[in-house]
Amino acid sequence: MRKKKRWALIMAIVMLVLSVPNSMIQAQEIQSTQEFAIECAVESESNPLYGFNSETSTEVTFESAQQTSAPEISGPRLENFDLGIAYLRNAFVNRETHIEFGFYCDQPIDKAGEVIKEALFTHTKNPIEGDYLRFQYREYSVTRYLVTSGSRYCYLIFMDVVYMTDTAQEAAVSAAVSSLLGSLGVNSMDSYSKIKTIYNWICQNVSYDYAHVGNTEYLKQFSAYGALVEGTAVCQGYAVLLYRLLLESGVDVRVIPGTGNSTLHAWNIAELNGVYYNLDSTWDAGKDSYGYFLCSEADFSGHIRLDGYRTDAFMTSYPMSSKTYESEEKTTPETTPPETTPPETTTQETTAEETSPETESSTQETTPEGDSSVEATTSEQETTSQKKYPDGLALDKKGVWKYYKNGEVCTSYTGLTLYYGTWYYVEKGVLNWNYTGLTKYYGTWYYVKNGRLDWGYTGLTKYYGTWYYVEKGVLNWNYTGLTKYYGTWYYVKGGRLDWTYIGLTKYYGTWYYVDNGVLNWNYTGLTQYYGTWYYVKGGRLDWNYTDLILYYGTWYHIKGGRWNCNYTGLVQHCKTWYYVSGGCLDWNYTGLTKYYGTWYYVENGVLNWNYTGLTKYYGTWYYVQKGILNWKYNGIVYHNGVRYTVTNGVAKCK
Repeated sequence: MRKKKRWALIMAIVMLVLSVPNSMIQAQEIQSTQEFAIECAVESESNPLYGFNSETSTEVTFESAQQTSAPEISGPRLENFDLGIAYLRNAFVNRETHIEFGFYCDQPIDKAGEVIKEALFTHTKNPIEGDYLRFQYREYSVTRYLVTSGSRYCYLIFMDVVYMTDTAQEAAVSAAVSSLLGSLGVNSMDSYSKIKTIYNWICQNVSYDYAHVGNTEYLKQFSAYGALVEGTAVCQGYAVLLYRLLLESGVDVRVIPGTGNSTLHAWNIAELNGVYYNLDSTWDAGKDSYGYFLCSEADFSGHIRLDGYRTDAFMTSYPMSSKTYESEEKTTPETTPPETTPPETTTQETTAEETSPETESSTQETTPEGDSSVEATTSEQETTSQKKYPDGLALDKKGVWKYYKNGEVCTSYTGLTLYYGTWYYVEKGVLNWNYTGLTKYYGTWYYVKNGRLDWGYTGLTKYYGTWYYVEKGVLNWNYTGLTKYYGTWYYVKGGRLDWTYIGLTKYYGTWYYVDNGVLNWNYTGLTQYYGTWYYVKGGRLDWNYTDLILYYGTWYHIKGGRWNCNYTGLVQHCKTWYYVSGGCLDWNYTGLTKYYGTWYYVENGVLNWNYTGLTKYYGTWYYVQKGILNWKYNGIVYHNGVRYTVTNGVAKCK
């Protein structure tokens, strides 16, 4: 008896569950995937040198997270903090003035603004990152949301930045740096000679910009562009240029902000034989002998660092020499290895139809940075077979970059790995310089070019026979629209190139005609889009066009770029008037039609200006004179041998 009752109860519960509407279950699922903002911070910061120094911060915690929806962002959401910082750093390198992106994390970050800023400007030893970015922006403002996303958190960041230079000026700096270092021949020099040669050039060729001192709106004075390209700058420009040139040459260097004789000032420290020395090219500029070249702290009078640059942690990372460098010490062999110069990279372009971009280029390099800016340390231990490799990328004894885990090459690993601020592509434990294409990392697909994650790339890439759309280094599954690849525009739908699509697509306010996935600039005619026919001229929807158009043997009436399917009446085309019925030219129609208050005579679809006589319209005969119904005519008219009496344009048979 008890068993029967128990089974009855179980069946009742089952029936109750099955009776719940699907809509209720779906609603619960939808609610569980929604995101809500739990915190919002609004911050702004200005450059710490030359009168820009100011910070503001406002943070709001929402009392009810369920009432504040997460905002939409136009940029990607990155899988973790490191990828988010790499994306932000690349945006700064490219001088993007408005940046939107997000990144996921398992827990909220304490003092997130400070953590993100320090990670953004960390010293990666890449010449265009680190201090080069830290001291080459004027100010930025950021709105940062912390949102719940399932079991994880996501930071959504909206940032506006004002830089000292723009992309064109930075391109000019890069070209000038390459030319200068080539002419100086620093690649074959030891570290001391590199420092001395570059320092000499700056002191002899860059003048102090007295003309703009105090004018904080003239930003080039604070930049490497001002110092190198225009030949004049203030201390910030001197220090940033020396930073760029020394790192490009393989010498580690930092920019140090502080005060010089009690006013805001910037200088450098550079590494030589494992310790660091002070350099102030601003104060030595134009002098025959130097007083601030490779100095110890004790001999570097008048300079006081900002607090963050004299902490125990900073001084441990960058130990200062106890005495000023003496030039005769140059005869002592240095402990750093000789630099190597990577061979030239060859690149061959292809089109989307021909081949995959994976075969576009091949590159062989000697360091993950592609130059000598990341030097492998040498020691007696490295010459033995007992070397213990750290986890991550490292050079083996044959000069090959490999991915190590627990001291051994991890041949099972294929994917991305972070090394000194740059993401590299590893294939079966070996860094693959030849790979260009997509790779998946924590659920997100990224674009790799010549072994490096390329945050600057936006366009198409081929992967296993399918072309995908990449936006700023990340495959964008949400994108539908046009993209240009090797001079041709292609149609992308849901992140993939859609070769089957024929129709219209909107791109920056203009509608274009796509034919089998390719924008067809040669097409002029009609195309259907969501049930409406539009007129395309030269590949673009022409909203100004009003006329007849021939399409597959039928003439259609177009008004304002659309097929006017409801129109019945006259239309002029090439100085001839035609009769249109239901939007199409009706060659079979003969009779009257009204146009702007006047009745006209149409014969076989064409207005007949030569006709004079009678015509029948809905059972009544009317008198037409030279193609127009004449309401004023009174008289006798013969039509097909029959005599009609016309009164006020209307004929009757008597």
